[in-house]
Amino acid sequence: MILTAVPDSVLRAANSEVRKVTSLRMNRRLAAVAAGVGLVAFAVLGMVFQEADASHKHTFIGAVGWAAVAAAGALLLAVVLAAAFGAVSSGSEYRYGTLAVNAQFTPDRNLLLGSKLAVAGGFSLAVVLVMEILGGAALALFGRDRVQLGGELFAVLGGAALAAVCWSVIGAALGFILRSPVQAMVAMLGVVIIEPLVWLTARAVGFAGFATLLPLSATVGTMTDGSYAKSDFIAPTPAAIAVLILWTAGAVAAAWWILTTRDL
Repeated sequence: MILTAVPDSVLRAANSEVRKVTSLRMNRRLAAVAAGVGLVAFAVLGMVFQEADASHKHTFIGAVGWAAVAAAGALLLAVVLAAAFGAVSSGSEYRYGTLAVNAQFTPDRNLLLGSKLAVAGGFSLAVVLVMEILGGAALALFGRDRVQLGGELFAVLGGAALAAVCWSVIGAALGFILRSPVQAMVAMLGVVIIEPLVWLTARAVGFAGFATLLPLSATVGTMTDGSYAKSDFIAPTPAAIAVLILWTAGAVAAAWWILTTRDL
């Protein structure tokens, strides 16, 4: 028998999580900030766009000038905000003691975890897509005589959207694992700080390729469409996407194990 409707329990859990996300003014403000920053950054990039030199693989990623840095920063900001949002969305359940109450209405912990992670990833994806659509439209409007809106640009934007979703889910999973939004964000900040040191150490001992298996390296590779494929530290884009998804799956598996085996 083919199911033609989503079970009521799934709808209730998803609706509850969606209402939590959309009812908070902070979430709406963060979404507006991300979209606004992307719109302004890409509009300015379109106005002053300068292509990279011929030796660079991609004219868009290699664009020169402070405006190109600002546009790249806007995409990076979207990923950072997505990670922080995921950590807060789940970690705050422990901070305010609401997870036990939620479990009364959604006793299936698999469904409880799945709805939380799915809504966190979905909300992050929606915000990033809005930012990229607005930014892409501004880039096309202000840079129509200089910027080519081709597959390269869409690959970069798609990689940024995927990275945002993955880090939002990782952040939410860490919130369940560490039971604190602050600790989850500190853990992700620790990755950003410590991983480059691991890169240098790995190269010093003659095993630089190990760095390509780490989450930050995979994130950069995912967002840059293979521009750093020759780097010792950054995985080529197809492999980077797989590595980032595996890190996300590992975080989800750890969160599932803790949520289903420990008391709330």
